[in-house]
Amino acid sequence: MLRFSQVRSWDDLSEERKVQFGFNMGVMSLGLDLNKEEGYLTLAGVREGSLSIQEFHNKMRTLISAQNIPVDEMNVNKPF
Repeated sequence: MLRFSQVRSWDDLSEERKVQFGFNMGVMSLGLDLNKEEGYLTLAGVREGSLSIQEFHNKMRTLISAQNIPVDEMNVNKPF
């Protein structure tokens, strides 16, 4: 999620990456036991443009950090 949300906007992602992004959001939502608002509705906000991709990125980083999950910054920053 953090890697795919490094772009400027949703439209900067290919259709393949958008599908992968959605799938990853589902996995992350289940793994972190996120509620509907924290997970799917947040992603919907990005897709609709009511939430910037940077705001999404920051929110996901906060949720991950709150669970004490280490983030591999090299993986997040590598190009795709």
